[in-house]
Amino acid sequence: MRWVLISLTISILLSFVSFAQVQYPLYYLKPGFHISYVANYPTIPRIDGCDDVLAGLDLNKNGKLEILAINDPTVSSPSSNDTTKWIFWFENDGNDNYKLLWSVGLPLTSITTGYSFPGVNITDVDGDGNYEITVVNPSNADPASGVTNPDKIFFYEYDPQTKTFPTEPTFSWNLDYPADGEAGFRLTYLYADDFDNDGKQEIALIDRTSNIHMWIISLDGNDLNPFSTFKIEFQDSSLTATWAFDIAVTDFDRDGKKEVWFGTWTNFTWVIVEAEGPDTYVKKKVVTNSHIGSGTLVGTLRSLKFMDMDGDGYPEGFAMATNGKLVFIENKKPTDVSEIDSTYFYKVGGWDYTRGADWGDLDGDGNLDVIVAGNYRNVYHIEYKGSGPFADSTSWEWDEFLSDTLGTPRYYYVSIPKGDMDGDGKREVVIGSLQRPDSTRGFFIVFESDVAVKVQAQNDEILMGYHLSQNYPNPFNPTTWIKFSIPRDEFISLKIYTVDGRLVKTLVEGRYYSAGKHKITWDGTDENGNKVASGVYIYKISAGKFEASKKMLLLR
Repeated sequence: MRWVLISLTISILLSFVSFAQVQYPLYYLKPGFHISYVANYPTIPRIDGCDDVLAGLDLNKNGKLEILAINDPTVSSPSSNDTTKWIFWFENDGNDNYKLLWSVGLPLTSITTGYSFPGVNITDVDGDGNYEITVVNPSNADPASGVTNPDKIFFYEYDPQTKTFPTEPTFSWNLDYPADGEAGFRLTYLYADDFDNDGKQEIALIDRTSNIHMWIISLDGNDLNPFSTFKIEFQDSSLTATWAFDIAVTDFDRDGKKEVWFGTWTNFTWVIVEAEGPDTYVKKKVVTNSHIGSGTLVGTLRSLKFMDMDGDGYPEGFAMATNGKLVFIENKKPTDVSEIDSTYFYKVGGWDYTRGADWGDLDGDGNLDVIVAGNYRNVYHIEYKGSGPFADSTSWEWDEFLSDTLGTPRYYYVSIPKGDMDGDGKREVVIGSLQRPDSTRGFFIVFESDVAVKVQAQNDEILMGYHLSQNYPNPFNPTTWIKFSIPRDEFISLKIYTVDGRLVKTLVEGRYYSAGKHKITWDGTDENGNKVASGVYIYKISAGKFEASKKMLLLR
């Protein structure tokens, strides 16, 4: 394989009047990509590394896409006596350039080594449209301050008046976890969604204590403030495993009830919890997959993604296991998720050792791309060829995306923005460097395609990527298929009307669908199951701000 040898130089301010050129390490980079931006000292006033990174955000809703990153001094190198975990919020500032808008150090600075790997995500728990940057900090003690039961989740809510985030948490909470609880209690990840369809956002949490703790929590009331209270809608700690770093949400069996999938690092085990109603959850299944990899370090690192890849209306699952294997979760259309077992999980192929991964379409060819952090000096690229079984390794192309030729960096997390970060039509990949052998290494690096492709923006105002197809067959008798596609996970409504606007039948009402292609059948009956007469009917879809309708002809 041909490689492109890239040498980067930056200017580091040495004094108020003088500058010096510093050579970056040499990278071998996949042809067709280049490094467009490196976040480094002194813009990032840290010498440690980036634990997690999220790209393609628009938290202030000004149309300029953003990057969110968090450090972890407890595992990063070069090491520092300052063990504060910091959050950094960057915004695009023109082609291939980003500026730091805000940063904050989390409370409790004296967390000992081992309380590592914080998690960060975006929430809106009070539904007011002002996003929160929400962080889980893996801490169960703060010896220096004498705090025996510190807060473990921190919310920083955006203020539209000041147009920034606060320097102190809007709210923080210790989850009412007992001060004498298990040693080593360490939250690692959070995922936010309306899991139970009650109109309020919940947060799923997971930790990496020996007994894996899983929570689903929600805000009491409709205003997040320092005096807020949260309720615990679900809690379970019955699973004995090692680490846990992944949560995903879908409706795998398409029964209208979402499941929260919690992933652990013991034998690639998943815990599936289904929402049975408002604030009501049932642990439906624990699936152990020793055939993917046995041992205490085989799981996923925030990489599980559900997508309907074959357009049959049922989502398939894709993940990268920490033993380097691409995993495909086949949807066998179970009547209930309790039927899922290890036969749904396929080990496709891969490498020996990987960490985080993200999914997207980097070259605009409509095929799924995967960028995989190789844990240390390598980053890998996998692309579906567009045909062939997903469980067959020959249906995928496998190559390296990045190789660091000097030192021992540690690439842990990857983020593929859903939109074009700087508006030049070229897709980006953002990778965080957890280990930096020296201060010249990037805290995070933005890689960009050499060629512009059509990018589906994710801004609320831009509704590209939605499509409602003409029904087939048309005319029809007695049934027809209605196909649609959505660029992101959405609640969907699909209804049939007469030409004068009378509702005939609701096919879907507020049901959660994953990004991708879907199809729904109408059998020519009304709400009561009675056959409707021949004639012209209108079908209408609503998905977020997107609405579309088309006519169809029923001929009995």
